[in-house]
Amino acid sequence: MESTVLVLGALVGSLAVLIIGAERFTHCAEKIGISMGLPGFIVGVLIISLGTSLPEMISSIFAVIKGSPTIVAGSVVGSNVTNTFLVLGVAFLFFKEKYVKIDLIDIDLPFLLTATLLFVFMCYDGDYSWADGIFSLFGAALYIVSTLKRNPEGAEESKGDGESKDESEDEVIKVTPLTYGLLIASAVMLYFGGEWTVEYINKAAEIFKINQGVVAGTAVALAASLPELLISAQFAAKGKLDVALGNVVGAGIFNCLVVMGLSSFFGPSGHLKIAPETITHGLPMMLAAVIVFIFVTIDKRPSKVEGGLFLMFYVYYLGDLIGWL
Repeated sequence: MESTVLVLGALVGSLAVLIIGAERFTHCAEKIGISMGLPGFIVGVLIISLGTSLPEMISSIFAVIKGSPTIVAGSVVGSNVTNTFLVLGVAFLFFKEKYVKIDLIDIDLPFLLTATLLFVFMCYDGDYSWADGIFSLFGAALYIVSTLKRNPEGAEESKGDGESKDESEDEVIKVTPLTYGLLIASAVMLYFGGEWTVEYINKAAEIFKINQGVVAGTAVALAASLPELLISAQFAAKGKLDVALGNVVGAGIFNCLVVMGLSSFFGPSGHLKIAPETITHGLPMMLAAVIVFIFVTIDKRPSKVEGGLFLMFYVYYLGDLIGWL
């Protein structure tokens, strides 16, 4: 059996390939979409939001194909809990303003809670079927349509202060054959990064004698969230916590509905098995994360104390899932 250090190093490297590939693919697709005349708002919803869930989506599909379906739900739970408690916890600590401008109450928060409840109910019996997947994808389509019907001007205002129409136009000019080449190269990185990640998740699970879903919900979710963690902290320090909040909501919805929905079609006879650890420990914590998130953000006044509490929840989640508590 390969050494622990070698397996963990290979897992980290595979994740790096997967995450960098997702970031480059999303960036190139965004530029190409703008060059084709798609409105910036639509590009943001369809490409950037879905791009946030690409690492989970690719690795989940490979997990099912390779016979490790329990990784999928564990990855979704781990990603959503990590985004909520760790990413937002750190972002809250860096946020210096008293209020946030983003309005999530009308559409986003109800959709996030509904998507989470659906996910919990569909997974609670240990079996997620293709019929659940179709229903979930229908819910994702509803969210995308409802988002696209919002006022595009409001979305444009959420961009950074330094971005202007002239800069957007420059971005269109910069679309060259190299951009298409990078899109193809990043797609290749996504393919191999997803395949290698699943392979080394299984090896790590064998070494530590724990379920693959636990590895996906802890180490993999943490590593996949590191770039997002740094970016969210930077935006929060600049008073732009809205970016982190919107990203967490969008990623949570797409993880529950799209990642699980698409992965179910690749499962044996259209079914995904859910690990017992995910059901008993992961699902309750993810539902708690969403409820706490809603209560904290509904008044638009996040504080450093709440950030500290979020981090405490995340540490408890890790300890409980791994079995240290």
